[in-house]
Amino acid sequence: MTGPRPSALSPVLPCGTARALGRRRVLHTLGLGAVWLGAPGVSRAGSRGDRGRLRISMGQEESLCHLPVTVAWQLGYFRAEGLDVQLVEQADPKAAVASVVSGKAELASGPYLAVLKQQLQGQALQTMVLQGRAPKVAFGVSTRSLPGYRSPADLRGRRVGVAASGALSQALARACLAKGGLRASDVAWTGYTSMGEAAQALRQGELDALSHLDPAMTQLEQRGEVRVIADPRTPKGAHDVFGGPMPGTCVFGLPSYIEQQADVCQAVVFAVLRGLRWLQTAQPQDIIKTVPESQMMGDRALYLACFYKVRESYSPNGELGDAAMRTALKVAATLIDARGHDSQALLDRSHTNEFVLKARARLRA
Repeated sequence: MTGPRPSALSPVLPCGTARALGRRRVLHTLGLGAVWLGAPGVSRAGSRGDRGRLRISMGQEESLCHLPVTVAWQLGYFRAEGLDVQLVEQADPKAAVASVVSGKAELASGPYLAVLKQQLQGQALQTMVLQGRAPKVAFGVSTRSLPGYRSPADLRGRRVGVAASGALSQALARACLAKGGLRASDVAWTGYTSMGEAAQALRQGELDALSHLDPAMTQLEQRGEVRVIADPRTPKGAHDVFGGPMPGTCVFGLPSYIEQQADVCQAVVFAVLRGLRWLQTAQPQDIIKTVPESQMMGDRALYLACFYKVRESYSPNGELGDAAMRTALKVAATLIDARGHDSQALLDRSHTNEFVLKARARLRA
């Protein structure tokens, strides 16, 4: 990383965005999207008829946030519903949202927090199945830069890396800083969309603390390179950090698309729900066989350790509850002005459990 360091009053500066976007463009140029062609385990048997093609946009494919969608694709659950699904990798959740709004993707896999932020900015989006009942993000300090760390107050004037400005990773870091009496302007922020580049920056001493996604954070933690100081990767941890249940990743789209293509959306939700149920009991050999090698960041053992560390965070039933939505809205209000909005009406527009309830009834049948 080159160039001047951000000042303590600077906004989050994006690092690694160009590289991630460049990779996505190459994938599209090759006509691959981010579809794993010829993946093992994909079966055409049991198809419920051809419902056509569908693009699901999502952030970095190696993130564990999107694993239920990946599993549904790899195991042929989408195909069994008559869906020809293309998974399209984006640089970050913001880009995934933009792809849905612009019509470049029909649906997206991304954080519920991003949906709420769009609602607060006047852009209607709606989620229809919850993948993560806790976010797969953690905040840690560098054991190299801060070996004697005692409290968040020690981060004053320090360099903090996050996944992106205004993302859940920054909200997590800000919540932790507040416990030490610090404001966002008391640290220097830098954004790293790439988990690998964020980890490298921390190793090279360019960061004093990092708030980012798994599997990167678990890898850094297991190697002794970070000391995690805020960990919402389990339902209990999320409650401790945010004061209530904090939802993670959902599948979402434009309300108009969801209404007009209800049958397609119902099929998507059923496939994702099957993926969630599979993850509840998956054994190590199942994960190794199903998850693409490219998503394991070069270390199967660490990836498995990370998966089992966060498995509890995957929703067992795909349903998003009122308490979780209210917690997420409180967090969103720390990142964007939420005044002047009817909170309950906004939350009601942001999600529907209708598809999940029907899918669960079918699974029980």
